[in-house]
Amino acid sequence: MKFRFKLSPKAIFSITAIIAIVMLASLYLELNQSKKEIFGLLYEHSSTLLQSIIKSSENTLNASFEIEDLITERLLDNARMIKILDSLNVLNKNELRLIAQKNDLYRINIFDKQGNRVLTNRVPEPGHFYGEENINRLDELEPILKGKTKELVIGLKPAEYSEGERFAVAVERANKRGAIVVNLDAKNFLEFRKKIGIGVILNGLSLQHGIEYIILQDTLGVLAASEKIDSVESITTSTFLMRAMTSDSVFSRITNQGGVEVYEVVKRFMFDNELIGLYRLGVSLEDIRNVEDRMLNRLIITSLILAAILIIVLSIIFTSQNLKTVSKEYEKFKTLTSSVLENMSEAVIVLDKEGRITLFNKTAEILFRVNSESVIGNKISFIYNGLLDFVLAKIKNLKDTTTNFEKQITINEEDRFLSFSVSQLIDPDTQQLNFTIVIKDLTETKRLEDEAKRNEKLSAMGELASGVAHEIRNPINAIGMIAQRLNKEFLPIENQNEYIDITKLLRAEVNRINKIITQFLSYAKPIDLMLIPTDTKKYFEDIYHLFEDQAKQKNIKFVLHSNNSFTIKIDQDLIKQSLMNILQNAFDAVGKDGEVILNYFRLKNDLVIEIKDNGSGISPEQQKKIFDLYFTTKKDGNGLGLSISQKIIIQHNGSIVVYSKLNNGTTFKIILPMQ
Repeated sequence: MKFRFKLSPKAIFSITAIIAIVMLASLYLELNQSKKEIFGLLYEHSSTLLQSIIKSSENTLNASFEIEDLITERLLDNARMIKILDSLNVLNKNELRLIAQKNDLYRINIFDKQGNRVLTNRVPEPGHFYGEENINRLDELEPILKGKTKELVIGLKPAEYSEGERFAVAVERANKRGAIVVNLDAKNFLEFRKKIGIGVILNGLSLQHGIEYIILQDTLGVLAASEKIDSVESITTSTFLMRAMTSDSVFSRITNQGGVEVYEVVKRFMFDNELIGLYRLGVSLEDIRNVEDRMLNRLIITSLILAAILIIVLSIIFTSQNLKTVSKEYEKFKTLTSSVLENMSEAVIVLDKEGRITLFNKTAEILFRVNSESVIGNKISFIYNGLLDFVLAKIKNLKDTTTNFEKQITINEEDRFLSFSVSQLIDPDTQQLNFTIVIKDLTETKRLEDEAKRNEKLSAMGELASGVAHEIRNPINAIGMIAQRLNKEFLPIENQNEYIDITKLLRAEVNRINKIITQFLSYAKPIDLMLIPTDTKKYFEDIYHLFEDQAKQKNIKFVLHSNNSFTIKIDQDLIKQSLMNILQNAFDAVGKDGEVILNYFRLKNDLVIEIKDNGSGISPEQQKKIFDLYFTTKKDGNGLGLSISQKIIIQHNGSIVVYSKLNNGTTFKIILPMQ
């Protein structure tokens, strides 16, 4: 079917106008969304930078206080040492000068109880206002001189009679005789504090591209600021800044600073739970505005290009409908084909010319117990480390388009008999050569065939046994009676003992032949089943207890895996006889320290019984004969156990299968229909 469409200019114009309106609306929304995202990123980066500035400020203050604590502790250590020397009365001016020089101390003063200086390391300077003895520090040293404290941190103080500042501490003299004051020149300490101060940090950061200013201010004024700032907005006159002073959150706004549009983030600065002030970081919006302009230009150009393309596309849209319709029909066909392949009862594997798997249907997943997702794209050698490599050899030697063969392989330690059909085909779309492998599982068919052959053979043997037994029993009985009469009526005069032994042996052999004939007749005779409802849990527990003692005596691990309780109609005695024959064989196969597992479960409408052992296993040749009458590998066996077990199970319309490998144990699987 063909589809033809013709668009008028008016229709094209209308469609174009509608699409243009939609595109302009989309453009507007896209632009706004982009702005939100950009300002969101700007807020995140600015907030992070501001938090870093606050953290650096905290570290700076902590470093300053830490250095001050170290200086204090050093001076106190020196003062305590001088206190010890003072208590020994070994100090004089020269000793104090030597101590000050070695310990880099500026001044050491010793005061009496009234606050008068009695000893110092100071060298008198010509024309100094005070002499050597008339210095009194009673007010300054009152906490020590009055006994209120033993050590006092005086801290920074301006030099009294010269330029600069000093840092001083005091300790009580021994026996409360006064005080010892030690100080040092604070010039280096103050210069270091300036180098690591908050103002230095702010000026350094403000040099970064895009940062207009950084300010630390309180309600009274500016505490620290970058060099770019001239005047600032007062906190008390700004609702925005006052709101930031009362919250730990980061606030942002767009404001104007010195005629420049600025994005400002603000956060209060707390130190040791004390409000220091408000940090304000101003970031230039010039780069952001440039980005917005470029985005707008780019979107406009893109929209124009799309509009032009749209007009062209509209003219060919309806033309392409024919192709789309055909494509849809083709896809439906491919989908139908794939569905058929996926749901086929046979396993289907498709390979490309490199041997990589391109299709692996559900039946193949079930057969090989592999998920299709894990094998598609891999070579066929990926499946069980080369389990199907023989297929590649068949493909290489493929002369006709199709080849068929059968092969027995082992999948997860289970023998499967499979039929393979390998064919080659060429993909009409890509002209690529592919190979299709169709695999049919004939295991159950083969098992049923073998079982039918066994049943036919057993039936024939039964009929033969019945006929032969009747023909042989009469003459054998006659021979037995003759042997009995000979033993009683015709005793020879000589060699009587030897004669008696021979006649006894003759009668014993006749009895043995009779016993064999009786077994033949018993095997050939149809079994009359007494089917009664049976609770599986109690039934299998009884069987387990029959072998429990034997397992303990032979040190065999005997396990009953299941305890499911459901009802099945069986001949309890005959099925028990059948299971006991198989269990006894398992116990004989494993010997000491072996393991025998009895398990049963319901599968749909069947009872499945499994008897597993980890014994020496059964060879493939013996597996073909184990159900044959009189076949046995035991020295004292009669070869009837498994034959009778199979006959009992068959009479129940069931089946029995054996799985075994040499040195890898044996499993007997019995399936009985639920009746």
